[in-house]
Amino acid sequence: MIHYSKYQRHILGLALFGGLTLAHPMRAYAIPSFAAQTGEPCSACHIGFPQLTAFGREFKLQGYVAGGMFPQIKNLAVMSQIGYTALHSKVPGGLAPDYPSNNAYSIQQTSLFFGGALYEPLGLGAFIQTTYDGVAHQLHWDNTDIRMTRTASLFDKPLFYGFTFNNNPGVTDLWNTPPSWGYPFITAELGVGSAASVQLSSLAQSVSGIGTYGALNLTPGDMIYAEADIYKSLPNRTAYALGVGPASVLDGSAPYWRLAYQHSWAGSSVEIGTIGLLDHPYPSGFTHGPSDELLDVGLDSQIQWINANHALSFQAAYIHEHQHWSASYPLGLTANPNDTLDTLTLTVSYLLHQKYGVTGTYNQISGNADQALYAASPIGGSANNKPNTTSYTTELDYYPFNTGGPKFFPWANAKFFVENTIYTQFNGLARNYDGSGRSAQGNDVLFTGIWLAF
Repeated sequence: MIHYSKYQRHILGLALFGGLTLAHPMRAYAIPSFAAQTGEPCSACHIGFPQLTAFGREFKLQGYVAGGMFPQIKNLAVMSQIGYTALHSKVPGGLAPDYPSNNAYSIQQTSLFFGGALYEPLGLGAFIQTTYDGVAHQLHWDNTDIRMTRTASLFDKPLFYGFTFNNNPGVTDLWNTPPSWGYPFITAELGVGSAASVQLSSLAQSVSGIGTYGALNLTPGDMIYAEADIYKSLPNRTAYALGVGPASVLDGSAPYWRLAYQHSWAGSSVEIGTIGLLDHPYPSGFTHGPSDELLDVGLDSQIQWINANHALSFQAAYIHEHQHWSASYPLGLTANPNDTLDTLTLTVSYLLHQKYGVTGTYNQISGNADQALYAASPIGGSANNKPNTTSYTTELDYYPFNTGGPKFFPWANAKFFVENTIYTQFNGLARNYDGSGRSAQGNDVLFTGIWLAF
């Protein structure tokens, strides 16, 4: 069992404060197939990884076809996340099935990717990920974005537009602010999860959708981006076949929208935008009849300053979810006919010489009390029936191959990381939050390891 002294907590707090002070003067993954296709090092598209630079956003916007390569072996890549997880207090019964109650090693994720052009003359390209979850011992389809892009003009201004088939609201995004690509870029799967999450971060891989997007260049440095998608639940048999069953069952279609403005200069940029999702899930255990209504509306901003030796990035994302339990409330599954849930994430990162990185983030989840949704139970419950959770994370990174891998495999990359998360509040309280004596501090987690891509 790991115990943090007051001195250690003070040092971690100073590290986070230092990172946040710097702010005042992206989950597309970095995959070697894109580097092989473009002939550029990973640092051309990413600040470390997976955060996208302006070049990386342009590459994604244009449908992954830059370089014009027809599918071949270089379009395939492998990624693996290998880590060690240590909580402040052990979890009786184990961190997960087949794992000890604390201090555990895991190969938590291994993925096979296809990335790049499918047929460049049509602007047809793809980012396709299949993952083996080493914690759940499950093979499943993962983030998928297949695009066809075209060029045109609107009001005599250059316009990129396209069509997408994808399986995750926000996976198409160009910025590292939505939940799909936001921080944490790598999560300790053996850590303890909070009681609630918004729909924008809950539907990944359990839905499929089609949509259209466009990026209008008002000036060489000013761009407006707009996107609209429609998602449907996967049929339950399909969900199980793809390794993500049982499916999240939605009534009808779920519209998703995205609007953003970006101003860029040299290697730097500022983005501000909004994002939203409306869906009607059935109560748990039902596939027809009355449904609930969940509406997510978010605001986000990203600021990047990049030169040859330094890269500073700041992301802010706020999402408000209105929950109307028109089906769940009459069944007694919620205590209130309406609830709200809010998330706020502030992240700042700095990368020196494309090799040494530090990231600090503040994350807050808040909502009103609902004794049916957030009941008291050991470890994962809430004694005061609220989901409120506040955490601070500090991460240190080393990228040995970010500007080019070893001679025998120049597109390989790796990220050595140490990530420490401190909870000041968990599921509503700082102490005895679950009604069984566990404190928020007990879920503090140290996660360290290596993220390989080759």
